[in-house]
Amino acid sequence: MFRIHHFINIASRVVAVKRNGARFLNTVNIFLKYILKMRETIQQPLGMNSNELPYAHVCQVGDPVLRGHVMKIEPEVIRMADFQKIITHLINVMRVHQAYGLAGPQIGLPWQIFAIECTEETMEEVGKTVRETHEMNVIPMTIFINPELKVIDYTPITLYEGCESIKGYNAAVPRAYEVEIKALNASGEQFTWRACGWSARIAQHEYDHLQGKLYIDKMDVRTFHCTAWDEINKNKGKMYLSYLPTKY
Repeated sequence: MFRIHHFINIASRVVAVKRNGARFLNTVNIFLKYILKMRETIQQPLGMNSNELPYAHVCQVGDPVLRGHVMKIEPEVIRMADFQKIITHLINVMRVHQAYGLAGPQIGLPWQIFAIECTEETMEEVGKTVRETHEMNVIPMTIFINPELKVIDYTPITLYEGCESIKGYNAAVPRAYEVEIKALNASGEQFTWRACGWSARIAQHEYDHLQGKLYIDKMDVRTFHCTAWDEINKNKGKMYLSYLPTKY
């Protein structure tokens, strides 16, 4: 598994200098400063070991990284091969947990990055009624780096949400109907993404993670519940909550 200290090992062996008139850009220096800043962000306020990151599991509510400050990512860093491994890792963890989206802080990285995806298979599993009620549609795997979200239609739509960082619970959450996001993609190129309905809800949920917010901050508190409450009663409490993906 890829670890943060691999960045430093590789960066110390590579020198990439780009000249543009009087402008000199030393990618390695930028990257090393960036990693050192990340280590300081993680180790001092959060007490975390950066050599253990990124996690293969999903951080749970209470972990300081979910409420902390996240850093922007330089385009030069995005294009580095080892950062591409981070993107692949984020996607893999998200897919293993069968989530619609996942943000950097959820795997322990205080970085401005999240991924979202909704496949044809997922659409079929939830059924026609849910698809129509939630205004669901297929979302190709999309990476958002340093995103800036703008609400286009503030009409509040309240639907139930869950979160891999609050395992076993969900609640009704109001979200704006339509949003627009400007961000960098996995190649470090800027793009604009606009969505409404379910797609906009997922984007707002993941964007909140980069602001140190969780859906419980916006939910209707009366609707917050354990998704297995009925099974717990039927089994007289003889149940265990697993934090591993369903297929494990």
